[in-house]
Amino acid sequence: MSDSTDDVTSILSVQYTVIFSIATLSAIYFVYGLYVLLFGAAVYLMRSRQQRNERLNWNLYLSLTVILFVFSTVYVVIETVSLVRDSIIRFTAVKTRDYEPLVDYWTHDGYKTASVAFVLLIPIILNITAEAMLIHRCYLIWSSSKRVGLPLVVASVLTNIIGVVDAVLILVDINSESSNLDSDNVGKAVGVVYGTTSVIVNSVLTLLTAGRIWWIHRQVRAHGVHTSDKLMHSVSRIILESGLLYPAMSMINLITFYTATIDDLPLDFGPLVTLSAGIAPTLIMVRARLGKSVESLQDKVSDIRFTSQPRLQEGTITISRAQVHSTIAIMEVDSG
Repeated sequence: MSDSTDDVTSILSVQYTVIFSIATLSAIYFVYGLYVLLFGAAVYLMRSRQQRNERLNWNLYLSLTVILFVFSTVYVVIETVSLVRDSIIRFTAVKTRDYEPLVDYWTHDGYKTASVAFVLLIPIILNITAEAMLIHRCYLIWSSSKRVGLPLVVASVLTNIIGVVDAVLILVDINSESSNLDSDNVGKAVGVVYGTTSVIVNSVLTLLTAGRIWWIHRQVRAHGVHTSDKLMHSVSRIILESGLLYPAMSMINLITFYTATIDDLPLDFGPLVTLSAGIAPTLIMVRARLGKSVESLQDKVSDIRFTSQPRLQEGTITISRAQVHSTIAIMEVDSG
């Protein structure tokens, strides 16, 4: 019994029991506060800047944005209750020197198991929802190309299946009566695979979207139509910065979780990764009006390429260029 008591005491430091939880909760609520403001701005822009031909897409994005925010809020509540309860039980064990309730909490607590299940599954739901939004945007910007859309959908489905498997393995390990080193190693390996593939899929998705916008800009300029370099670079930068937010946070979490000890970690980066899964697409949707204009500009690129054939009259070319200039003007107004 003395050996097990020593093991329990070794992880009941002030750093892990008090400071770690306070730092994690402070970071969670700081980021969540920013998310609340961003969500309000997103809802306002989506509802106030709709046009008839865009209403279906905007309603879809609005619904998905609300789903992201609701699940993120549920996650914050569960994470808060879990961290506070965990700290109280640890502090009580240290104060009373009675470690049996703490051991029971770790091994046989039904509420803890349920909260862990939600904490594991909600990020997967958020990831699926966020990827659905971003894949749809990328699909539209790529002129509804199935060669782009289908591989992204397949990659997203496979990635989140791995995430579900990882969650199941963790829950099985928590409910197991005895510790199994082999199952722990398998669980860690699956977790690394899930985190890595999620980073890759989201990074590729972001680069495809930003790269397509850059290509459209190049095509328009190649046909002698002046566009605002500042505007297009701003659109690409917004998509890159916002879209790479989630992969960057995921990489930080992977590196710290699997390489650092609990005493080295200032806080738990996992909740921040989960919130970034909702923040990243919402941040992009706040400026999605620019993305919609880029799609319109993409249509005009096709018009230019068709109407600029040598046998066509110059008047037709002039009309198409005027249409493109009109579209660019809309983009510049939207960016204001």
